[in-house]
Amino acid sequence: MQPGRVTGPGSGVHKYDILTAVAIAGLHGSTTQQVSALRLISLITARYNWQRNELSIGQEEMARIWGVNTRTAKREVKRLVSMGLLDVKRAGVRGRVACYRLNLEALETLSRPVWSAVGPDFEERAGRLLSRVGSAEGTVLKVDFSPTQRETKEIPADTGCDSRWQDVMTRLSAENPDAYANWYKRLTLGRVTDGTVEVTAPNAFVSNYIATHLADPMAAAVRDAFGPCRVSLVLAS
Repeated sequence: MQPGRVTGPGSGVHKYDILTAVAIAGLHGSTTQQVSALRLISLITARYNWQRNELSIGQEEMARIWGVNTRTAKREVKRLVSMGLLDVKRAGVRGRVACYRLNLEALETLSRPVWSAVGPDFEERAGRLLSRVGSAEGTVLKVDFSPTQRETKEIPADTGCDSRWQDVMTRLSAENPDAYANWYKRLTLGRVTDGTVEVTAPNAFVSNYIATHLADPMAAAVRDAFGPCRVSLVLAS
């Protein structure tokens, strides 16, 4: 789902809330995620075109804003794209600068677990803000986020052919329903060999967050179901 434009009455408050969500997602993450959040905020405040819902900027300009070399800027923008926070709207080719847009769905997924750190007023606003009406590009964000967005806590009937993995999902859902709805349910069971259980994440965005914030409960649930083992978090091939 692509985010719509942040325009219309009250859009100034909405923009500040988006920046707050980026900031707290980074501050509650790893050192690398903190730096990435700060760099993304600088691009949003300096160059984001809210009317067109796009960020049109070259890597040389990114490097200048961030005070780094172009190689570092290239790595950073790849990281932001792999995390899902930026979508490539138009690739930079033949001398034309690349064009990106914010992915508010990914931002919601990353920041929701720490909305409460800001306060209940922000939780309420952010929940409504980070949804939108329709799917066509250019749709205006609507402040109307329904609680039914969070009704994904229920465990899917098909969680893999290994009943032990279903036990893992059941335990994680019971222990932390919010973390399950936003993160754990995206995991799948990989290879199970003597002494090792592979848990597969769909992308680096999910893998990095779970490794930073949720690895210990996940590993405990896996060992409880599979017995003493090494738990390895890997990316889907």
